[in-house]
Amino acid sequence: MTVDDFKMVSATCEARYENAYLIYDRTGQVCYEARSLFTDCNVLSATPNQTIFQAKEGSAALELMQSRFSSTRPDSSLEKFAGDCKKFLDSVTKNLEVKVFTRIGLRTILRKDFGTLDEAKAALVSLKLAGLKSAERYGIASEPREILFRWESDQLGVMLRLSAETGKIDIVPPPELQAKESEIHKSFSGLVLDVDYYTLAPVERAQWDAPTWIQRSLRMIKRDTNLIFGN
Repeated sequence: MTVDDFKMVSATCEARYENAYLIYDRTGQVCYEARSLFTDCNVLSATPNQTIFQAKEGSAALELMQSRFSSTRPDSSLEKFAGDCKKFLDSVTKNLEVKVFTRIGLRTILRKDFGTLDEAKAALVSLKLAGLKSAERYGIASEPREILFRWESDQLGVMLRLSAETGKIDIVPPPELQAKESEIHKSFSGLVLDVDYYTLAPVERAQWDAPTWIQRSLRMIKRDTNLIFGN
């Protein structure tokens, strides 16, 4: 099993900073720029400390101490996603006059579908990540459903979570779409790979480029995750 066997479900880039009090004066300017940078961009909610945007390209959040851009089903290379992150975060840092990031994170969530939950759990166990043999533990005769690892240095950190999950997707298309089916219900079972890669040391805004960092981080995530998988 390799990372390429999984499909990208979502990606989020988050930048944290010290209290950016200019948010109280310049949120309107960020909103104005977002509408020109993204397609069908609308404000979903707005409070003094937080504004949530939704656009065709993804969703974004502007907050007092952090901002982030997220996309569901992004391109697997994250090339377009990285460009959209740059647009939004450049606007935020310019208007809020952010000079230093206290933390930058890239979180990617991927999923490999299986026919049943038991098949997903078996795939998780087959990786032998924790070196555990099949046995009853804590009075539970079942294979583990989730394994989590975290590594940190003084500069970087990463959290890797593998989880066998099952769920349902319920969709009711609006009448104007004239869909063939009035309702769509789909069950899924799969193995979810959730990787959060982040900085721990301060990063100068002028020294950080979103597309370069995101692309490099994704390559590292794929390379080292495959090594953990035994490839």
